[in-house]
Amino acid sequence: MNRMSSAHPRPDWATLPNLITLLRLGLVVPIVILVLHHAQPVLTVVLLAVFGASDWIDGYLARALNQVSATGAVLDPVADRVGVATIALALAVAGHLSLGVVLTIAAVDAALAVTYLVTRPARAPKVSRVGKVRTAALMAGLALIGVSLVPALHPVGAAGRVLCVVGAFLHAVAGFGYVRALLRDNRADPPDM
Repeated sequence: MNRMSSAHPRPDWATLPNLITLLRLGLVVPIVILVLHHAQPVLTVVLLAVFGASDWIDGYLARALNQVSATGAVLDPVADRVGVATIALALAVAGHLSLGVVLTIAAVDAALAVTYLVTRPARAPKVSRVGKVRTAALMAGLALIGVSLVPALHPVGAAGRVLCVVGAFLHAVAGFGYVRALLRDNRADPPDM
């Protein structure tokens, strides 16, 4: 056993998957700037693709490298929600996505955040299959809308918008499930007052 590793164990947050999650979160600002300024559509597409792929990569690496962490379990969905909502808002402001999609995402996230703060669960609800499909639909939809920013590929934006509407609907379904799970768990194990 390495003496250094036993004397200084790696903190829960110091993992490669968590670094990738933080990098994904860091991509949000340049993507938003590019979308709002209608600049560099090819670079925008590349960054959106990296944003979406990194969500799969960090989860895969966490499992493959046995680096699943409590920090990652919170950080990954937060990065997803913040990233997707912010990029969707930028696309809506730029006229590429319905504001209804953004408002649906925001309303569900707000309801979930309030429920989470009120119930103060010991752990976050397990990600549901609907939640995974929702995230894939939203990320694919945002990427296709991004691809449509390249003038020659403009028609694929319609498919992206449809995927985002489906993703927003699934977001509401998944969010309801998470709120229900938080409330159920809270009744089973009420927080100390």
